[in-house]
Amino acid sequence: MEPWYKVATPRKEVREGRSFNPDEFAIALEQVVAGTAPEDYRNPAQFFARTCFTRALREHAGMVLRRLSGRTENTAPVLTLITQFGGGKTHTLTTLYHLATNGAAAASYPGVSDLLREAGISSVPKASVAVFVGNAWDPQPGRETPWIDIARQLAGDKGVEALGPAARTTPPGTDSISRVFQAAGAPVLLLFDEVLNFLNRHRGMAESFHAFIQNLTVATTGTTHGATVISLPRSQVEMTDWDTEWQERISKVVRRVAKDLIANDETEISEVVRRRLFQDLGNEKIRKNVAKAFGDWCFDRRAQLPPEWTAVDTTATEAKAREFLRGRFEACYPFHPATLSVFQRKWQALPQYQQTRGTLAMLAQWIAIAAPESFRKARTEPLITLGSAPLAEPGFRSVVLGQLGESRLLAAIDTDIAGALSHAKTLDADTKGPLHGIHQRVGTAILFESSGGQTDKVAHLPELRFALCEPEVDTTSIDNAASALEGRSYFIRKAGSDGFRIGYQPTMKKVVSDRRASLDEETARGKHPRPPLPARRSGDP
Repeated sequence: MEPWYKVATPRKEVREGRSFNPDEFAIALEQVVAGTAPEDYRNPAQFFARTCFTRALREHAGMVLRRLSGRTENTAPVLTLITQFGGGKTHTLTTLYHLATNGAAAASYPGVSDLLREAGISSVPKASVAVFVGNAWDPQPGRETPWIDIARQLAGDKGVEALGPAARTTPPGTDSISRVFQAAGAPVLLLFDEVLNFLNRHRGMAESFHAFIQNLTVATTGTTHGATVISLPRSQVEMTDWDTEWQERISKVVRRVAKDLIANDETEISEVVRRRLFQDLGNEKIRKNVAKAFGDWCFDRRAQLPPEWTAVDTTATEAKAREFLRGRFEACYPFHPATLSVFQRKWQALPQYQQTRGTLAMLAQWIAIAAPESFRKARTEPLITLGSAPLAEPGFRSVVLGQLGESRLLAAIDTDIAGALSHAKTLDADTKGPLHGIHQRVGTAILFESSGGQTDKVAHLPELRFALCEPEVDTTSIDNAASALEGRSYFIRKAGSDGFRIGYQPTMKKVVSDRRASLDEETARGKHPRPPLPARRSGDP
């Protein structure tokens, strides 16, 4: 089988190392509107070429397009996007912006025709769009308040006139907002992002903004050709007490007529990642051969692997069961499925983890380091497995620990897994062929599988076997490597009957080793312990 780095071609920015910061994958909606965003976000054709229409995104966009078309069934006048930080909120809003501003012309963009068919409409309705980005908005002449700005975006001077002169100091009522919609002379779409940031920066406007949102939801409900979409964060780490209070107040208002939509379908993360990081996946025949080899390996050892990955319909034939497993590997190529799924299975509960952009940043740096290194060392891995993560690179390690929010694991990684004198490297000194570096691979997989925010912070043997599986490596070799590494390690310990866990607290082996080293140092300095008293002789007092 061909190594992955000889088949798939990373995007230029990944090869050049320009995608290591999570913010590289963040969209600034106000820059898209102003035409100052990077070309990939500003140009709708390029934007949609890199956009994977996940189930969640299709649902969001379909509901809005139906509403703008006058179809009020199976939709809602107000939609709230609720995700973790970095979970795809602004990408969803940008998708809606490009669709609504381009109208029928958007049908030519990749994925849009399928979206229309699923939504049950014939074309993309062109709309007047107003965008409010709370972290970028500040009062300006002619845009003294958020509602004046929005009215101007929707209908120009006529929209501002429809609000009336009191709008400079008072939030408009439902009738005034409805007049703005009428002045627009088209379907209206209002997109709100970073609302809590605005409330935090302009606390004196919080009450009036709250009243505006309340009246806006009523006015949007009263129109059959309009929709409002408001993004709200789910992560509590990024929110102050003020944020929490106002999120609850805003949510209470909009949810009377709103529908919550959880952005970013985790089950489709592989396609999102592949589109963002790879320019070309290479020869289809090679991908299928790799998927077949790995799928068959898993099928033959399914009793030793996690049932959620290998369970098949008992009524299916063996051929169909094998084909199902092969399909899962092919869908993730050049990644091993466990490499992508660990961030959803184990990490998504971490409060500071940036679900989409954090994953992309880690994998981008991973690929940028691993591809040239694999060429230099002539590595043979057909897939990017968890064990191949370049933890020895300080920059990559820093990104991983930043997403985990646990810098104290640095000593554990250096001592047990990736340091120049680590226990894993010592054990790997004599490993060759398919087992070369097996202890480092096992240790790296333990880190990723046992460090997330889930309740069961354990890397179980079935998970390690699946994550590190290769056609030329048997499960026994993985089990033996895990046991040997735990026996030497200072920070990896057994957990239950079949699990391992890494932590920043040292094991008893580390405590004993440190004490022994301390005694040796005292001896070397001449600080000898007091010699034992001579044995008493018979007759001594």
